[in-house]
Amino acid sequence: MSGVPRLTGMSERLLLGVLVLSVVLLGVGKRVGLDYVPVALTVPVLIGGWRLPRRSLLALGGVVGVVLLVHLAANPDLRSYIAAGIVVIVLLLSLRYARLRESWGMGMRTGMALLLTLRDQVRSQGEPPPMDAGWAMGRGLRSAGDAAFRGDFTLATHDGALVQAMVVDVSGHGLDVAPRAVQLAGAFGGLLRVSSPEATLAACNTYVVRQEWDHDYATAVHAILDQRTGRVELRCAGHPPPRVRRADGTWEDVMVRGVALGLMPAATYGATSVTLGPGDTVVLVSDGALDERSDEPWRPVEHAVERWWADGAPSGTTLHPAAPSATDDQTIIAVARRGDR
Repeated sequence: MSGVPRLTGMSERLLLGVLVLSVVLLGVGKRVGLDYVPVALTVPVLIGGWRLPRRSLLALGGVVGVVLLVHLAANPDLRSYIAAGIVVIVLLLSLRYARLRESWGMGMRTGMALLLTLRDQVRSQGEPPPMDAGWAMGRGLRSAGDAAFRGDFTLATHDGALVQAMVVDVSGHGLDVAPRAVQLAGAFGGLLRVSSPEATLAACNTYVVRQEWDHDYATAVHAILDQRTGRVELRCAGHPPPRVRRADGTWEDVMVRGVALGLMPAATYGATSVTLGPGDTVVLVSDGALDERSDEPWRPVEHAVERWWADGAPSGTTLHPAAPSATDDQTIIAVARRGDR
């Protein structure tokens, strides 16, 4: 997707000339009797704010100011003053936008394309990897208020028989948390691939601590699956602990705890192991997927996983979070060993 192209010196002068001429013609049109309101001047001002640098927009604003003064001198009525005030407000907003464009170094469409590309890369980085025969990994995502950016993200890798999956929740929501979520997704994705599995959470904690954020932190849950044996090592960093759904439909808690990432420089993360048999599933969630107002907060997750199994436990982003509230980002990862239930 291409954004607004940069203007060359020639095209900048040409556009400025066209806009100045249009402002002058509008002013002359009033003088020769054409019935128009000065609000029409907002059109060239808006175009200038979208395309011109501030120095050229200031020149255009000077011409607009002269036309407005002439108009007000000839028509000193309330309607004219209101219209002139609207033009001045639009000019000030256009100058503000032009300054932002210059500080970004790009146009609005280019900036939005960049943000959406980063969002898609974060999502694709956590897409469930190919699994060996008899195994499946499903993922479910829902953003708070259906926002484009999330405070949660997932990571997943596949190295031979060893599969790793993480759910990470960065403090905050939506656009406020987007920069930190994108930063941590890239850093944690690299650490997941280069660190030994048992040291990954500790390495992630060290990274967050060194950012020296004042009040920001992240929580995470990390699963390491050996597809040959069905053994899963689970580590947690201030995150809701995972649960296991057995083939007979019963659910088991996994007792694993750890301090949130970024709070303690020398935090350690011990592991709890479970073994998955045919039909068993280990489920990782973010706290937004749980119904904390209920006596059974895991009930929406259980329903989502049951529906996923009813569909054949397909791999990919195929789970559908069903928490009753959409005020927080919702994330579910389910790793299943297919077999008779």
